[in-house]
Amino acid sequence: MESYQPFLTYLGIGTATIVVIVAIIWAFLAFRIFSLTKGLPQAITEFFTLISEEKIDQAYQLTTENFRTKTSKQQLIKFIKNNKIKQYKRSTMSIPKVEDNRHLLDIKLITSTGREIPLKMAFVRQAKEWRIDQLETPSVKK
Repeated sequence: MESYQPFLTYLGIGTATIVVIVAIIWAFLAFRIFSLTKGLPQAITEFFTLISEEKIDQAYQLTTENFRTKTSKQQLIKFIKNNKIKQYKRSTMSIPKVEDNRHLLDIKLITSTGREIPLKMAFVRQAKEWRIDQLETPSVKK
């Protein structure tokens, strides 16, 4: 047993070092994700709360110019009606994927009746505020 003592000590030190390195990397990545998406959950909540309060004009103003060129206010109203988004209660979101300064998220909108509505959204940060650049239902893969 005495001949294994130095080996076990080095093995313990090596294992502890690996665990500490992994914890530091995880903490750095978590901090990076949270700092890049600061305010994003509040922007999502604000958008859907405005819709549930029937303040569509104000919700529409939270979108980007790009979104407005592709989607008229009438199309947004139709989308809201078809997906029953006015019954918004709360939402959950995935970890954002970043592509060309757009933060892409899968969001589950939970209605007051308990129904879950999956949505795909993209956000862009403009003048320190999050703006909606894309809002759609996920396409069904066959």
